[in-house]
Amino acid sequence: MNNIAIFYHGGNGGFFIYYYILASDSDIFSYIGNDLKIGKSKELLDTMFYKQFQKLENINDWKKNENKIWHCIKNNNDRQLFLYCNNFKNNLGPDTKVINPYIPDKKKWLRMQYEKRCLNFAKFPKSTYKQLFNFYKDLYYDNAQSKVPGVDYCFDFLKFVSIKSERKKLCDFLEINMNSRMEEYLTHYISCQQNLLTKLLRY
Repeated sequence: MNNIAIFYHGGNGGFFIYYYILASDSDIFSYIGNDLKIGKSKELLDTMFYKQFQKLENINDWKKNENKIWHCIKNNNDRQLFLYCNNFKNNLGPDTKVINPYIPDKKKWLRMQYEKRCLNFAKFPKSTYKQLFNFYKDLYYDNAQSKVPGVDYCFDFLKFVSIKSERKKLCDFLEINMNSRMEEYLTHYISCQQNLLTKLLRY
């Protein structure tokens, strides 16, 4: 079975996809730090997931609970999962399936970044409306896109979280089965968004 790598630009839900895949009943693991194996113990996985994704008073604080992932690539028979945000590796080997969650509508992608204070808005200071507007406008008209070229499977993140058949497509591609824990993670993740995903899906 192939290893899996998630390549994504900030603001496209990559961290959620990471936990969603690890929550499957398949033998997929992620080694981080000094030999910490994530995925085998679902109790540990639950602890990490619910610690990172919490219902916050202010969604601008979204990244404060984010776990830091330093991958340790193991040369063994485990099926491994890797997560790479903005900095993509090209030495993962031909046995790795690379997937990319993205938001094709640039306005929605920028809105996600702004609300969660990630990627381009991670260090954006308090500013006047005019400064914010000019900063946003420059981002909107530059050439940056949320889709990563040259990967094996791209999928619209907003469709993924809202349409079960889209989730099944990804699971079929990765040869894993959906289970109740994965869908419970999704329900909780959506509930932490303070209606942000609902608003983005509406328009």
